[in-house]
Amino acid sequence: MLEQEHFRQIKRLIIALAVSGGLNILLIASMTYWVLNERPPTPYCELKPALEGTQLRPLAVEYDNAAAIRLLRMLSLDQLIIRLSSCQQVENGYTERDLALASLVAFHHVDLTRALAGQQFPQQQRKVVYGRRSNGSLAEITIYPGLSDSQWQSFLQFVYTERWPQTPHGLFLILKKQNTRLDPSLIDAFALSSEFLAAEALFSRSKYRVEKSELLQMLLEGDWKTLSEFSEQQRSLQDLSDARRQQLLLGYIQKGIKNAAFLLLKTDFTFAVKKLDDSNVLNMLLQLEEKSPDSEKYALALLKSPRSDAVWKMAATRLHQYTGEERPQTFQQQAALTRFVPTAPNRPIRGIEKPQVIPEPIKITAAAAKPAPVSPLSNKERLYIVQEGDNLWKISRRFNIDISVIKKHNRLPTDVLKPGSPLRIPASSNNKI
Repeated sequence: MLEQEHFRQIKRLIIALAVSGGLNILLIASMTYWVLNERPPTPYCELKPALEGTQLRPLAVEYDNAAAIRLLRMLSLDQLIIRLSSCQQVENGYTERDLALASLVAFHHVDLTRALAGQQFPQQQRKVVYGRRSNGSLAEITIYPGLSDSQWQSFLQFVYTERWPQTPHGLFLILKKQNTRLDPSLIDAFALSSEFLAAEALFSRSKYRVEKSELLQMLLEGDWKTLSEFSEQQRSLQDLSDARRQQLLLGYIQKGIKNAAFLLLKTDFTFAVKKLDDSNVLNMLLQLEEKSPDSEKYALALLKSPRSDAVWKMAATRLHQYTGEERPQTFQQQAALTRFVPTAPNRPIRGIEKPQVIPEPIKITAAAAKPAPVSPLSNKERLYIVQEGDNLWKISRRFNIDISVIKKHNRLPTDVLKPGSPLRIPASSNNKI
C-alpha cells in the first residue's frame, strides 16, 4: 500500500516537472519572438558580421581609390549594380558604392541624367586618376560625392528597372558590338535618341523612302563622333535640305561606309552621276563592290558619260566584276561600251535623260558697210551726206581734197560735222570717189 502511494507521488512530480519545462520553453520562445520583432530595421549600408566566426568585416578596404577603380572596371554591369549596396570605405571618404556608381557611368555609359530625372544633377564632381592609357595620357574617372538619399534611391530604382539604362552613346556601342544579332528592344531604345531622330528627319525629306533598318546600318558602320557632331550641328542649323543629306552621305562615303554609297544612289542618283567630281565618283565606285540594280546602272552611266579615263576604267572594272568576268588587261572605252551598252535604241538610264537635239546656230556674217552716197550736183562739185563717225580728215582723204578747201567751199566755221548734214565737194582731177 505504501509502495503504491510512493509511485503516485513520483508520477505527479514527473508531470509537474514536464509542465514546468513546457511553460519555460513557451516563455523563452515568446521572449525571443518579442525581441526579434522589436529590433529596428537593418540600415541600408550596415556592415554585417563575417560568415566565419564572430569577427566583423573591416570598415575600410586595404587598397586605394585607383586600385579599387581598376578592379571595378573589370566587372560587368550586373556585378557593379550589386556593389551599389557596399558602404565599405576606400579612400578620401569615398565608399565602394561611390566608386561603383562612377564606374557604371564611365565604363558602361549608364545615363545618370535620366536616372535622376526630376532631380538636380549632382553639383559636386571630382576627378580621380586611376592609371595611364596606352597613349600616355592620364586615365580619369568622375566621382559624384554628396548624393542625397533620394538621389541614391532614384538611381537604384533606375538601374534595377530599366531594360537599357545606357546613354545614346552606350546604346550605339552595344549595337555595334551585337552587329547582326540586334535586339529589337535595343533598336527601339536607340531610335528614340536625339542623334538617330536627327538623321531620320533628314532622310524623311527624300523622294526614296529610307527604311529605319537601312539608316541604322549605315550609322553603325560609322563612328559615334560623326553622328554626335552631325546631331549637334542639326540642333542649331535645322537644315533638312537635299544638300545637307548629300553632304552627310559623302562624309560617310569618304570614311569607307558602303551602305552610304548605296543610299546616295537610292536618294540622289542623278546627283551622283552628274554633279560629283571624279574624286568622289571614284570613292563611290570603290564602295560599290556588291552588285545591285542601282550600282550596275551607276557604273554603266559613268561609262557612257564624258568622264576621265580613270572613271571609265573603274566603271568598266565594276561592270566586269558584276558579270563575273575578268577585266581585259588593256582598257578601251569603246570595247567596254560594245560589251555592256545594250544594242537596242537609246534607252534612258535611271536619272540620265536622252540628249536633246540642238539645232545648228545660224551664222550671221556682217555685211560690208556701204559707202556713203555721193550725188553729183554739177561737173564742178558733188554733194556728200556726213555719216556717223565722219570727220573732215576722213572726208579729205577720201576725196583727195585739202581740209581747208572743204571748209572754205562749205563756209564751215569749225571742224565739227553733224551726221546727216550735206557737204559740197568741189571737183578735182585727183578726186577718188
